[in-house]
Amino acid sequence: MQISEETYYSEAVTHLRENLALALRAASKHGLAEGVCNHFSLELPDQSGRFLLNPRGLLWEEVFADDVVLINENGDVLAGKHPVEPTAMFINSAIHRICKKVCVLHTHMPNATALSLTKYGKLDTKLSQSAMRFHGRVSADTKYSGLALDVSEGERIARAMNGRDIVFLGNHGVVVCADRMDYAYDDLYYLERACELEVLARSTGQELVGVSEDLAQKVSDETLQDRLQSELFFKALRRTM
Repeated sequence: MQISEETYYSEAVTHLRENLALALRAASKHGLAEGVCNHFSLELPDQSGRFLLNPRGLLWEEVFADDVVLINENGDVLAGKHPVEPTAMFINSAIHRICKKVCVLHTHMPNATALSLTKYGKLDTKLSQSAMRFHGRVSADTKYSGLALDVSEGERIARAMNGRDIVFLGNHGVVVCADRMDYAYDDLYYLERACELEVLARSTGQELVGVSEDLAQKVSDETLQDRLQSELFFKALRRTM
């Protein structure tokens, strides 16, 4: 058995594979998936440049831990029984490498993507309370360049994050990053809910009223100081999924 396969089946990495599969299945349940596209990845804690990734060709609702693939930064499959999708490797690998992000979630979830189509290009983090938790954590990439089919496009997206946790990809979708899967999924879920509220509010045609910069930052700081709710949400998903 190769070293990578031994790593793949170790207790620690098996737990990470389970977390990745759970997040994918939950995202499908919550309406955040799109066909067999988009990709979640989780870097191994040994900082070896290897990361876990969902396989190509499976609906998120059917992914289990043993379907998750282990690859390196070059996209070589080190362990697992499925191939990987090229854009997944180029986008996620670049963000892991350049931005030093542990967990990278990329979706075309509808409301976040809808806001990426606007001139502002991202969520207004001074509107709803759900949006305020992301204040100071969001960037916008307004230079859509087509499918990410090469290293340079993945690197361009990574640099567009500008050190933030979240980037809205113009005319494309969104990427959410964190150091843990439970935190990342919680952010992904509430980001879409916040975007949904903004889309609904804008559809009324009435003038929107936001809060001050200071208040939005206060709410964001308070959210990040205690992530127990994020942990409890992910545990609840594990029980019910």
